[in-house]
This record gives sequence, C-alpha cells and structure tokens, in this order.
Amino acid sequence: LVGPNGSGKSTLMNLMTGLLRPTRGSIKVLGIRTDQPEQLFRAVGYCTQFDSFPRGVTGREFITSFLLVHGFNKKRAQELCDVALAHVNLLEAADRKVAAYSKGMRQRIRLAQSIAHEPKVLILDEPLNGLDPMVRAETIALFRKFASEGLHLIISSHILHEVDMMSDRVVLLNNGYIVAEGNIHGVRDE
Repeated sequence: LVGPNGSGKSTLMNLMTGLLRPTRGSIKVLGIRTDQPEQLFRAVGYCTQFDSFPRGVTGREFITSFLLVHGFNKKRAQELCDVALAHVNLLEAADRKVAAYSKGMRQRIRLAQSIAHEPKVLILDEPLNGLDPMVRAETIALFRKFASEGLHLIISSHILHEVDMMSDRVVLLNNGYIVAEGNIHGVRDE
C-alpha cells in the first residue's frame, strides 16, 4: 500500500485487523471475518507503526507474553520467540529492557512479535521507519524470504522506491480511494 501521509493506508490496515469496524460492507482475510478476532489473529500478524510497550519488559518477555496469550505452552513460546528474535537479529539484546532499545531496535522487536506465532498473513504498517540503511536492507531481504516461503505480506509505505524493492503488486491510495493498482511498473506508468 503506497500513498502520502493521510491517504488511508493505516486506516485500511486497522480495518483488515479488526481494530476498526467498517461503516459499510465487510472485510475478510483468508476467508475470516475481521469481527472474529480469535480466528483472525491466529492467521494474521500485525506490526503497527506506533511504539507502545508495557513498562519494564525485556524484548524476550514482550514476545513470549503474546505467544502465551495465543495459547502456546511456555516451552513452545520460548522456542518461537527465539526464532523470531533471530529473524530480526535481536537475540543478543533480547534480555535487555525494551525501554533501552533504539528506535530501530523497537521497530525490529515489534516485527519479531508480529511473526513469532507463524502467521499466514503479515500486515506491516511502515515497517522500515527508523531503521538504518543496513538493517533496512536486511529487513527487505527478510520480507522477500518470507514471501518466497508462502507468507502473504501487506506493507504500507509512502516511499515508492522501497516498495519497488520488496513488492510484486502495489495499491496506490489517496484520500481513502484507490488511485491505481497492479505491478509496480504498471502503476508507475499510470
């Protein structure tokens, strides 16, 4: 999803995750209605663009607590947590308090939390914000890897060249309306 600030990207993502209810119509993700949160969040991972962490938790505690809420036993939650932390290169910092993380590290720990339960669809709102160029390139490579493994990724950005590096389809939004959609080169031509 591409568009300027205020174009409706985050609103659409909040609708797709059930955080907002549509005033008309309905939305389904993998055939699951967004008003079925237990089913929806077993299949969907969501990484918001906003920082919001419980006070005093470490990165490992942050991820593990969500996995326990998902219904995983403690041993499996710890295993999934370590895999997610490894994907975002935060194993070494996992036992530090999130409050001491840099902005880029907080972005990566949110990404790890969104992938830890092994969703089928990953919804990422501005996932590259705050990442330095090297971590940005690593994250784009990670997204490509996930896609090649069959994970569906829906990513919002307002930077078209970043979308070009990690997308096979693009939806261009403006003022809540779809302006263009298709492969990146076709949308550029429009």
